[in-house]
Order: sequence, then structure tokens, then C-alpha cells
Amino acid sequence: NTIKMKKLIFLIFAIVCLMYCKNRDQDFNTLPDVTDWGANTAGALVDGKVWVATTDRLNTANGSGTYCEKFNNNYTIKLDLRQEKNTYNNAILIKVLIIDLELNKKYDVIKETPDSDYSFAIFRDNASKSFSTNPDHVGSITISKIDIKNQIVSGTFNFNAVDKQGNSVKITDGRFDKRFD
Repeated sequence: NTIKMKKLIFLIFAIVCLMYCKNRDQDFNTLPDVTDWGANTAGALVDGKVWVATTDRLNTANGSGTYCEKFNNNYTIKLDLRQEKNTYNNAILIKVLIIDLELNKKYDVIKETPDSDYSFAIFRDNASKSFSTNPDHVGSITISKIDIKNQIVSGTFNFNAVDKQGNSVKITDGRFDKRFD
């Protein structure tokens, strides 16, 4: 009886582990589902091509990482989405200050001046080219869930950005369900 019970427990444990590992596998050819339970996923279409962020947590020693700060009903939200956790190439970075946050409301993301650090969206490609929002190339973000206690922020985003030479990139169908780093 004890041996049968141990085998049953082992079998249940193995099935749970396999299901968990399958859910954690990343498919870099398909956008992750829109979720809001802390799946730690993110992705977007970059000029129509699928772009998926790594689920690895980042080293936050130098200010990198996804986080949210709350003061009254005002939130500073930073998304640090990368395909490889140890490089700034192939990354989407979004930071926005939202006054009186309302869930499921669309908020503008605009880098108003070159040195503005409170609202921006940036895409960095494989060649270290940086594309940034500005008053002529804007974006939006919608927060569907924010859970400070469990450190989860979820929502969607889109933006148009330009590099210093005037080349542009269009980020569409962005989605994130991130745990804070």
C-alpha cells in the first residue's frame, strides 16, 4: 500500500512538473497570450514581426528591471523587456508616470524632450540602434492589472519610434504580464 501511494505521489508530482515546464517554454514565433496573473511574459509585433521577451528576471543592480512605484494614486511604471537578459540590444523599454491611474484606460507615452525621463518608449534592435518616442512619434499603454503586494503589472502597449537618422519602427499588439524584477 505504501509503495502504491509513493508511486501515485511521484506520478502526480511528475505530471505537475511537466505541465509547469511546458507552460514556461517560450515560443519566440508566437506572441504570448494576454494574461494578468503574473505569467512574466511580454511580446509585441515589431514592424509586423513577432518579438517575444525572455521570462528570465533581470539583474537590477544598475536601475534595470520592471517595477512600479506608487504615491497616493499616482504610479511610475517601468517595463524592461528584453530577448536576452544581459544585453540592452533587442529590448523594449517603457517608462510612464500616470496620475490618478484608472485600470483599462489608455495613457499616452511621449518623450517630450531629449532629456525627459518620466515618460518614454524605446526599442533597441540587434545592432544597438535606438528608436525612441518623441512628440511626432508617440505611443500608448493600458494597465489592466496592477498588484503592488504581489508585484505584478499587466497590460498592453503600442508605439511608433524613430532613431537619430529618422528611420522609424512601429511596435503594435504589445502585451505584458510582468512580475517586478
